[in-house]
Amino acid sequence: STIYLNYRPFTLVGVASPAFLGSTSDFRPNVWIPIAPFKDRYTSWAKLAEDRDAPLVRVYGRLRAGIREEHGLAELQAVASGLDEVYPRDRATRNPNVDASTWIDPRSRIDEWSTVRLMMVAAAGLLLLVCANVANLLLSVAVGRQREMSMRAALGASSGRLIRQVLIENVILSLLAGIVALSLAGPTSARLGAYFARPSVWGANVAREATVDMRVMAFAIAIAVVTGVISGLLPAIRASRWDLVTTLRTDTDTSTGVPKRLWGRRLPGVRDLLVSAQVALSVVLLVVAGLVLRTLVTAGNLHPGFSYERLVVTHISTSSTDMEPGDRDRFFRELAERVTEESWVRSATVADYPLLSPHASAELLLDGQSDPVSLVYSRVIPGFFEALRIDVLDGRAFVEADTTGSRDVAMVNEKLVRHFFPGQNPIGRRLWWPDEESGTDRMFEIVGVVRDTKTQDFFAEPPPTVYFSYPQHPYPTGSALIVSTIADPEGSVPHLYRWLRDFEPHLAIVNVVPYTDVVRGFLYTHRMNAEMFSVLALLGLTLSAGGSGSGGSLAGRRRTRESGIRLARGAKRSERGRGGLGRALASVVLGLVLGMGVSYAITGLVRSLLFGVEPTDPVTLAAGAAVIVVAALAASYLPARRASTVEPVTALRHE
Repeated sequence: STIYLNYRPFTLVGVASPAFLGSTSDFRPNVWIPIAPFKDRYTSWAKLAEDRDAPLVRVYGRLRAGIREEHGLAELQAVASGLDEVYPRDRATRNPNVDASTWIDPRSRIDEWSTVRLMMVAAAGLLLLVCANVANLLLSVAVGRQREMSMRAALGASSGRLIRQVLIENVILSLLAGIVALSLAGPTSARLGAYFARPSVWGANVAREATVDMRVMAFAIAIAVVTGVISGLLPAIRASRWDLVTTLRTDTDTSTGVPKRLWGRRLPGVRDLLVSAQVALSVVLLVVAGLVLRTLVTAGNLHPGFSYERLVVTHISTSSTDMEPGDRDRFFRELAERVTEESWVRSATVADYPLLSPHASAELLLDGQSDPVSLVYSRVIPGFFEALRIDVLDGRAFVEADTTGSRDVAMVNEKLVRHFFPGQNPIGRRLWWPDEESGTDRMFEIVGVVRDTKTQDFFAEPPPTVYFSYPQHPYPTGSALIVSTIADPEGSVPHLYRWLRDFEPHLAIVNVVPYTDVVRGFLYTHRMNAEMFSVLALLGLTLSAGGSGSGGSLAGRRRTRESGIRLARGAKRSERGRGGLGRALASVVLGLVLGMGVSYAITGLVRSLLFGVEPTDPVTLAAGAAVIVVAALAASYLPARRASTVEPVTALRHE
């Protein structure tokens, strides 16, 4: 069969397996073509391919059986040495590298490793918090089963058999919980994978596909079993050690014994320590969640230096048309003028590289500098700075007269002036662009200075940048069209796409996207971190509050007789309530101190996730402490109030 790509016929010779998702996670190809016809159509790529140092392709190789990576690397280094002799570089020798082929780009793996590492730590912390919470609840439940376990022991059940019974019950519950978790794992992983489908000027990166396979199921089942054993081991051991005679004579909880004291102060028991552990882990999760949320807010408040809220951007290519290179200037300028006539358009402009996308750089010689310097550059048509509302601080912007045949002009940003012309007026100064083919340097006069804008990276400082008048340079096959809309940018996307199709049916449209989506694409890691850690912190806070409440309720039931005696001897009910809250607060304070210490210890792990926020941010630490204290006190208030309202007669009849 024949298919047409950019209106050029190609014969289909094979069909790839649907399981093949491409060689990298950044995009999902639908068609593969040989490089030769690709070079014929994309002349700018072909010209760049003549540069031996341009990183245009990724090379895949399969090692022969028995050959190690080190041997392959040694042979590549020998090849590189030969190339250095025949085609020497100006600055450095060639240094090849060999990495295992992965679907996720190695650079992306490096960028995401800090998040993955901290997420594993957070997940392990939440698992420990669950174990502590369940162990505390099982200790509470075991009080009600004290007579049952003692009766079983009296009838001949050994300690080992009692421990096995409790552990088996806990493991069954944990396995049921694991099955529920596996049912939620698929939708959750799809939600996380959707973050990677972030839009950009050059097209949307595809979502990461995660499947629940046998390895994931085996891991989940193993974790469920281990969790059941860990959380049930302490209650099972304590249940096997209860005194039979005392337990069978009374319904009272005899598992606790007399509280231990040091210097007259009551020492925390096992349940108190479990509550403290829950609070400590919750504090860590709350602090991390607070830090990443503040990072998201800080990053969201950044401004790229140009007005993007009403912008729609598209990258279009004339490679699919029969247009001659000399006609491209007229085509793109007419394109901007015609689309501006639409009722939903305020203004339109054209640039070789749209802002917040990769830009080219060149070795330029500045007036007053002895050696060329590498500078980021962009070619734009007149009206570019006005359409994007970028302030011209000095001099003038490009005008319609800045075309081929007129004086070559350029504009620079503030960063370049501060770095290369400190305390000087750059207007009228010159810069030279070396032309390797002709051996001459093309001179440009600086006519204006514009405000710094985020050129390539939303978070990086703007680099020294030079802007050239597009009509004074040859146009490549493709350029970016940036449209400022009157209506909602989201609704303007289909209008612009249909308009481009009507204007030139053979035009190759790479992507049409609102600039707000481009900015959101840069924030995807911060949004993902904020959502994940917020969910973990909410779960941890709920578990911690539940643990504090159950611990307080159990303590109140154990001290019912004590409360009755105190009330019968004249103690006030408010004193009894304050005593319960005081004990709960002591466990919370201990956990708070431990949690703050752990939060401080993991600042190195957290720092890589943050932007504009320090890991030891006092506002976040104070907010996390306040939330956990309020939640714990709220959870402990009801059991303390219930204990203070017990009637003396009822309390004394408890046994």
